[in-house]
Amino acid sequence: MPNAQSIRPGYWRVTTPDGRVLGNIEAVGADGVPEYRANRFRPAVLGYAPLGSFSDLAVAIDAFRN
Repeated sequence: MPNAQSIRPGYWRVTTPDGRVLGNIEAVGADGVPEYRANRFRPAVLGYAPLGSFSDLAVAIDAFRN
């Protein structure tokens, strides 16, 4: 199961249980509607690829399982 560590308000680093970075999640919701954008880290290009937007933080974290 991926782990999410809060780096600052509204921003989480997602890692494997052994500490390898999988990506990040950023809270971007507005008007009281939560939205979490997940981005997978791509070490080959030292960049990120979008995984999608989610209305629940737990679902956004779970998206890193695949």
